[in-house]
Amino acid sequence: MTPRIVDPDRTAEVESQVIEAARDLLAEGGLGSLSMRQVAERVGVSATALYHYFENKDDLVRQVVGRAFVRFGAYLKRAAATHPRGSLDRVRALGEAYLQFATENEAYFKVLFSIQRDDPRALEDLPEGGGWDLLRQAVEDAIASGAMRPVDPGLAALYLWSVTHGIMTIALACRIDECSQSSAPGIPTEPLDLFRAFQPLVRDGIRAPAEPTLAAERDGEAA
Repeated sequence: MTPRIVDPDRTAEVESQVIEAARDLLAEGGLGSLSMRQVAERVGVSATALYHYFENKDDLVRQVVGRAFVRFGAYLKRAAATHPRGSLDRVRALGEAYLQFATENEAYFKVLFSIQRDDPRALEDLPEGGGWDLLRQAVEDAIASGAMRPVDPGLAALYLWSVTHGIMTIALACRIDECSQSSAPGIPTEPLDLFRAFQPLVRDGIRAPAEPTLAAERDGEAA
């Protein structure tokens, strides 16, 4: 019998098509919407053929999530590399890269952050550390350099992540101009533009500056 010749390029192509089809199904309806049969129908192969590439549905989901995190990590690494260690610019660039990834890879973003799992993994067990290690390190470096005030770096990193993630989540859930109720016509409606508009609030907070007289009185009382 003549041995079957496997075309590695064709194999890689089919695997990629299967992963993308599974990604789209997961993004559209979560884990409950994914079945090997549905994936096979989208790719145009038999369900049996999928098992030549993936052990089972769980293996396929792991591959989709793994590819998403690798792509996500690449965005963050490129952004961090363009700014010096210890700078606020590096921290800010990571936020912008987060939103660029989410905007340009919406289905992968939904797979990573919109699907509720029964067994959520620890951040350190995720491919690329889920991007957390890179952000926390950037925050720690910025605090050490004096670019950020001395606060708990884990708390600061989680705060910055929450702000950035919240922007994208709102953008996916509703029209930002409707959320703002047109109270300020100049409010940006694109996630990245809104992130940049938020920077003074993130940097300075929302509390009104103390009046000079009151500040002087407090200083005198403290003395």
